[in-house]
Amino acid sequence: MPKKQAIQLPADVWRTLRHEWLWVYRGPVPQCGVWSAEIPVPAGVFFVERGEVRIQADGKETLVPCGQAFFSSPRLRRHWFAANTRLLSVGFRSQWPDGTSLFRDALNFAAETPALQKATRQLFASIHAAQKVVTYRQAIEPATYSASEWAAREAAFAVWFAVWMETLQGLGVQPEPRMRARRRRVDQLVAWLQALPLDQTTPSLPPDFPIGSRRAEQLMQQQFGIGLRMFLERRRLDVARERIVADQDTLKEIAFALGFRHASHFTAWFRRHTGVSPSEYRLSGVEQAA
Repeated sequence: MPKKQAIQLPADVWRTLRHEWLWVYRGPVPQCGVWSAEIPVPAGVFFVERGEVRIQADGKETLVPCGQAFFSSPRLRRHWFAANTRLLSVGFRSQWPDGTSLFRDALNFAAETPALQKATRQLFASIHAAQKVVTYRQAIEPATYSASEWAAREAAFAVWFAVWMETLQGLGVQPEPRMRARRRRVDQLVAWLQALPLDQTTPSLPPDFPIGSRRAEQLMQQQFGIGLRMFLERRRLDVARERIVADQDTLKEIAFALGFRHASHFTAWFRRHTGVSPSEYRLSGVEQAA
């Protein structure tokens, strides 16, 4: 199959991408033999170095055997690990200024990628020096760096990212470019919604906004199939999922940050949307993070 021509964009467009390198780890998974909760994951890739993994995402289940990689889209998924599974994993965020991911819908598949696996091993060695095993929890622990150490870390991830992009191009997967001019109003609307405080659930457009409330509702329905209020509700739920799993804050603190006056109201709201309580979700997500 002929290699697809890579998308060409001006350098000024590529410069607007924001990268956040979250982790690179290599080691055993924390819990095997049970399905995780439906948890939010960033973009990334993991290699199964031992055992096997099953992934449920996008309405399908994917088996990832030993020796293969799984490319993750930034969205919700569930996973199951066989006994003694060991992973080599990288997680990151790469987003356009409006908050959309460089790869929104093209991932969530398994493949053999020896060159990327080699580059990921080199990245692990660059970030973690002589360590042979670093768990997910260890990899995301807060750390301090000197200026030169931080620059070296960023450079190592950038070198890896170039191989990641080349690998996906070879697999026929292209990044999703920034929205075209006709989407400018939608971009403005989404940027405004994303900037609202998390405890604000009733959208009220500012007086100087370039479109009215009725037109804003129409644009959201056309583009996303939901209105302004539901967009905010989903955003708040996404943040709740992420913070419950990743943060050290108490559930009561998370509830207050999201605008709930009582932790019991937060629990009822979260259970209504997910089918489980925040504490049950935290236990499942933390114990099975990948």
